[in-house]
Amino acid sequence: MSNNLGAGTEKRTQSQEVITASVRDSLKNAKEKTARIRKVDSQLFVANVISPAAATLLSALTAAVGGNQIFQQAAAQSNDGGWKLACILVAIFGFIATVSGMYKKQFDDRLVQGNQCVGRLLSLNLALTTGISNWEDAAKEYGEIVKTFPEFIG
Repeated sequence: MSNNLGAGTEKRTQSQEVITASVRDSLKNAKEKTARIRKVDSQLFVANVISPAAATLLSALTAAVGGNQIFQQAAAQSNDGGWKLACILVAIFGFIATVSGMYKKQFDDRLVQGNQCVGRLLSLNLALTTGISNWEDAAKEYGEIVKTFPEFIG
């Protein structure tokens, strides 16, 4: 009879080790993916601030000084070339601001999800490391995390 009890305990210990290793691997993956999202999100933030500021500054300077005065080489190439170049640049900066703003919102949402996933995995990892008593609840929680945040786990 003691052999059966020992086998059950050994099987449970292996399951606990598998859960613990899976949580640690998932936590590592989630941290890496969230860090990449955070980096892109920061770049989009910069683009979202600089592009409209550049468009505004360029249009104000062009209006104050004159497009042909600011872009003299373009003005020499064609009639009102400086004004045309200024308008093209303002349009490009405006386009970049619009597109970066759209992607910024998407990355904001993904960053929130990534942070939530990392937080839940950190909490579960802490519980596993400190020796929780109910492994079934830990396995269930890990399953819920995997189901809720599959793009951050794999």
